[in-house]
Amino acid sequence: MDWDALLIGLLSCGAVRGVYTLLDARLRVHARAYATLKTHKQKYVVKNMIKAMYLAVLLAGAVPLVLVPIARDGRWHSARIRRFGMLYVSNDAVGLACVPRLPTTTRIHHCVTICLVVAAMAIDFQTSDVGQAMLVYTVASAAAYVVNLHLAARWLLRDTETLRKTAAVIYATCCAISWTWHLHWAWHRALRLPHLVYLGLLTAIVRDDLVLMRWLAR
Repeated sequence: MDWDALLIGLLSCGAVRGVYTLLDARLRVHARAYATLKTHKQKYVVKNMIKAMYLAVLLAGAVPLVLVPIARDGRWHSARIRRFGMLYVSNDAVGLACVPRLPTTTRIHHCVTICLVVAAMAIDFQTSDVGQAMLVYTVASAAAYVVNLHLAARWLLRDTETLRKTAAVIYATCCAISWTWHLHWAWHRALRLPHLVYLGLLTAIVRDDLVLMRWLAR
């Protein structure tokens, strides 16, 4: 078990929760539309704004520190991956705790993601094909951070149609790449219990992806 990564995740949860308070205060002063929203909508806006910014930063860091070594040398830095994973999931954990009335599919999505990342604390990504598949899905999800930006901006701006269409295209592209990779991955393996458990849990995430994709494409 990577206790250092778990500690980093807990510290990140605390930091994200602190940013909730700071961003809420700033929006109340500078965004007139925000002040008119009900409390649960305000928290929803804050959650998605923070997630969009956090995912963009994490993706920028993961490219040189995690993805380039994999593509160049075939080296899966397990410790780095675990730390990025805990940072990635910290926003979901805080959202579950602090944002009321989240859609059921989103809550399930967050719970499954948290469980998978916690399980990854004991995984050697260099040798675990399930761990490698988890990283692929996580990177694809992080690359669609503009979706979270749209989910927040639609409550603050009058016209977000261009942003919605952009988010829809990016989201569909990221999901298509990830799902195609996973289908190829599953087809070329003698599936054992760990593979089946992972794929079973993944269906809950895919379901939420489909719900959000349909909504963006309306």
